[in-house]
Amino acid sequence: MQTDVLVVGGGMGGVAAALAAARAGRRVVLTEECPWLGSQLTSQAVPADKHTWVEEFGVTASYRRLREGIRDYYRDHYPLTEAAKAKKDLNPGAGMVSRICAEPRVAAAVIESMLAPFRSSGAIRVLERTRPVSADVEGDVVRAVTVADVRTGEEATVRAGYVLDATELGDLLPLTGAEYVTGFEAHSAYGEPSAPAQAQPHNQQAISCAS
Repeated sequence: MQTDVLVVGGGMGGVAAALAAARAGRRVVLTEECPWLGSQLTSQAVPADKHTWVEEFGVTASYRRLREGIRDYYRDHYPLTEAAKAKKDLNPGAGMVSRICAEPRVAAAVIESMLAPFRSSGAIRVLERTRPVSADVEGDVVRAVTVADVRTGEEATVRAGYVLDATELGDLLPLTGAEYVTGFEAHSAYGEPSAPAQAQPHNQQAISCAS
């Protein structure tokens, strides 16, 4: 298939990128390996950001709509008290780690509602339960990516004018032959004062997954 923008990975960043491109009038194909879009808020089952002032500033309009959409979902579908419904900064899970803690299925529903107008019009096509398996590269340009259905193994190739790797672990990097490093570089590489003497390629922020 052919599209303007291919976003590989349907986490928070991937969904945001797909929405931005579609709002700019581009055709988008969005892929996701897990059953739910949203990653951190859904498949990983962890709360949103810990930004202390998130209710006041520091977020995009799209992310603000997501947060308010989650609150409205609870107000519309859950048996909240009148006091809870009236709270402008409602935190459904009353968690302390984030200013808004919600069930993964609620976040997934709100994300789908934000994508719905674009999926209905054909501006965004979501290839569900697919992961990248190979890439077509010309020089330093990725022309196409082949994804496989994780359930059936069936493959589909998507050609795009612009390809964005929004996977959790940079899945396209080894497939495209791009130069990259992971973890901590050694002090000798760039002279960073706090860098270790030996490189630690596996020393990365942990990824949480829930089944």
